[in-house]
Amino acid sequence: MGIPDRIILTLYTFLMAVFAVVLILTTLGMIPSNSFMNIITALPGNWEFAAGGVVLFLISVRLLLAGIGVFSDTNTLTLSDADSGKTIVSKRALENYIGDIAQEVYGIYGVKVAVETEDKTTINARIHASLEPGVNVFEITEEVKDNVKETIKKVVGLEVRNIELYFKKIKSNTKEKG
Repeated sequence: MGIPDRIILTLYTFLMAVFAVVLILTTLGMIPSNSFMNIITALPGNWEFAAGGVVLFLISVRLLLAGIGVFSDTNTLTLSDADSGKTIVSKRALENYIGDIAQEVYGIYGVKVAVETEDKTTINARIHASLEPGVNVFEITEEVKDNVKETIKKVVGLEVRNIELYFKKIKSNTKEKG
């Protein structure tokens, strides 16, 4: 389930919780049943309520389909689709693997990776990491790019077209005296 679906689910859940509280308070007599009945009797012939019902129905169907994984193809990559079966890898698994490859290079730590698919055989990777002090940034960058491209091509069979490296921190070389 993607971020937009999670936001919609949160709003939908909040709306249903408010409706449940109103229903409970009405049945306990804390909200006069006359006001609740006035709203219900105003429904026939009122197109705004019908439009709201259609929107809620469509949201419900969308959340149901997202929950059972109908829209999950954006989070997986099909590596092969033959008569003998399919080979599928998730983007998260690929991101974790690229993070492990990047951290094998001396001087890199705290790696986080985001992968985007370009087509069925090509990906792009965005790597956020931190550096140890005293390392050559340009050498490290090239070594990470080369290692990731070669390993992903050899192991997974995908071409890594573009790798962007963002270094968010360089560890301090000074030691505290105590």
